[in-house]
Amino acid sequence: MSFTGTLLPYQKDAVDKMTDRHKVLVAYDLGLGKTVLTICAIEELRGAGKLTKTALVVCLSSLKYQWKKEIEKFSTETALVIDGPKGQRLSQYVTASDYSYVIVNYEQVVNDWDLVKHLEIDALIMDEATAVKSFRSKRSKKVKELSRGVDIRFALTGTPIENGRPEELYSIMQSVDPTVLGQRFDLFDATFIVRNKFGGVDRYRNLAKLHERVMTASVRKSQSDPDVAPFLPETIHKDPVVIPFDRNSSIVYRKIANDLAEELSDAQASFGSGWSIDSHYGHGATTGGPEDALRGSIMSKVTSLRMLCDHPALLAKSAALWSPYGTEGSKYLAELLEDKKIAATLAKSKSPKLDVLASLVADHLSSDDTNKVVIFCSYVLMADLIQEQTGGVVYTGAMNAVKKEEAKVKFQTDPDTRVLVSTDAGGYGVDLPQANMLVNFDLPWSSGLSVQRNGRIKRASSRWPSVVIQDLLMSESIEERQFEVLHQKSAVASAVIDGKGINTRGGVDMTAGSLIGFLSENQP
Repeated sequence: MSFTGTLLPYQKDAVDKMTDRHKVLVAYDLGLGKTVLTICAIEELRGAGKLTKTALVVCLSSLKYQWKKEIEKFSTETALVIDGPKGQRLSQYVTASDYSYVIVNYEQVVNDWDLVKHLEIDALIMDEATAVKSFRSKRSKKVKELSRGVDIRFALTGTPIENGRPEELYSIMQSVDPTVLGQRFDLFDATFIVRNKFGGVDRYRNLAKLHERVMTASVRKSQSDPDVAPFLPETIHKDPVVIPFDRNSSIVYRKIANDLAEELSDAQASFGSGWSIDSHYGHGATTGGPEDALRGSIMSKVTSLRMLCDHPALLAKSAALWSPYGTEGSKYLAELLEDKKIAATLAKSKSPKLDVLASLVADHLSSDDTNKVVIFCSYVLMADLIQEQTGGVVYTGAMNAVKKEEAKVKFQTDPDTRVLVSTDAGGYGVDLPQANMLVNFDLPWSSGLSVQRNGRIKRASSRWPSVVIQDLLMSESIEERQFEVLHQKSAVASAVIDGKGINTRGGVDMTAGSLIGFLSENQP
């Protein structure tokens, strides 16, 4: 066998099931070595003669070269990354059959479909498989079409349900083994989802049955499992630091919140109480028309509130970027700041959260010369503003792959580079075990992305006995509701994937109230 690594004890059962069943969802938690155990499984299958052609790895663009490094580290086999301009990629596809592994990103499966579909492969590895969680996306459809002709299929993700919707898991399993949850979504929907009269999700049911079905084609270990925990640092997830707005920011926040509450009331009056900001997942989803236009208008106000929680400069920048002929910036904010009184108030607003962060980071770095900090935020401009206060390096989606890799390696290897500030571009697959503190300057909407962020520093490769995770929230703001909703979404995922927290009705208790109710009860 050409696998050259050494498995940890908790990884061996996963490899056994993968080599036996061939179609498996690898749902090991973050930091538990999904990549290395998958390489081991592929090489065992290759050694047994069950895999004679190329194994195709489909992953996020930012992870392609990381996969190549891991393959070359843990096996004696060759790996080709398909990358570069179209002409270069074309010549690479021609030689693909000469390699044991070919690595592409999800967008290339769509853009290079006429070439990808002709690759001679007998194993398909779908890394960060939540990329195919949507029924409607082009990449999801193409990956599923590609998977039908491949006998060995492994989907890797530590967060199979990112947004508290089992529908996402159904979509992923269609690429792995569609027989597990059935070929017909309408039957899955009727069995596990209770919908209201408007078609929205009221609650989930029969989650224990769903858990049992999924586990027949899955391997799962969580960081808290007794056989896993000894290999990981202890995680100290501190209570959120709740920060009050300054007076001027409070005035602007209340104005936007009132506009949002009014529009939410109009939406419910027009489309019924079951109307949701989010588009429905699954088959039969309704898009286009007045509902989508209203949803977009509401989301622009939600985003405005989130940006104000971070820094008033984000609102001013978004308003300045807007043009009726462009695609950047916010029309709502541009119109809002036409009010000179509001514009003047915003100009005098400050970012108490940034001040708290700067103090928090300074205290942590000064307590030990080897301490390092990772900071996550949602906006590129905010990442730059944070770096101005804390130093270190920035990792964002605005950077190309080379610059991102340089920033990551500098943080990992340079003892004087002690802070990495990242947008969610660094939330997937970027291992940062050199840090012993992670600060969420703001929170993502997705519970899966929240877990992914926090997993960047809790790795089996960490040398720290413990790591600290700290969330920052603005008081009586939309961030407090976001924090509650993330916990609720995580509860649904835990019920399905780990079989935990299921109530007597076969679902989970839904505790987060409506957004409009929260807005009416909470104003800074």
